[in-house]
Amino acid sequence: MNRILIVLAGVAFAAAGARASVFTLPQFVEHKSWAIGFEPEATLETSNAGGGAGVAMNTKFTYGITPLSNLQIGIGPGSGEKSFRFGGAWTFDFIPDLQGQIGAGLAAQAYYFNLRSGAGKLEVQAFPYLHKMFSGNGVSFDPYIGMPYGVSFVSGSAYGIWQLALGNYFRTSDHLGYNSELGLNLKNSDTYLAFGVTYRD
Repeated sequence: MNRILIVLAGVAFAAAGARASVFTLPQFVEHKSWAIGFEPEATLETSNAGGGAGVAMNTKFTYGITPLSNLQIGIGPGSGEKSFRFGGAWTFDFIPDLQGQIGAGLAAQAYYFNLRSGAGKLEVQAFPYLHKMFSGNGVSFDPYIGMPYGVSFVSGSAYGIWQLALGNYFRTSDHLGYNSELGLNLKNSDTYLAFGVTYRD
């Protein structure tokens, strides 16, 4: 429990210093275990209803709240139109990634962004995803695909948003993993490239 409090304090400290990616949502954290990840992210292209190009540094903490669900909180600064952000996601891994079977799940996510214009932006999304782990010689690869869609609220207007996210999680030990992700704008969203490192207890 003390380790969890220390990690949460670290997350808050990192925020004192942008588009929310799928990141490690498909990589399930076991019940009562936790993980913390650091994720540099570059927004490459934005739609008219998107948030503008820029870079961000996201810090994300994940905890296994039940045998089938995780809770993730995220926070971090950014440049471009989207600056500071915070939010969270709940993941339900209803089809576990077992031998001979592709894993599937659904995440619900909400993030609030401070915009450089002074306005606030709230994005509420659902994340259906598929993934499959391949392992050997002490390492594992976990490619995934997600289809985040939802609604963006800003300045009294609402927009439908939709993305395609393609990524891979590369795990080198029981505690350390790395991920890369490409997000593609399908409607009123951003195209981004993200990388990250995650530590698991």
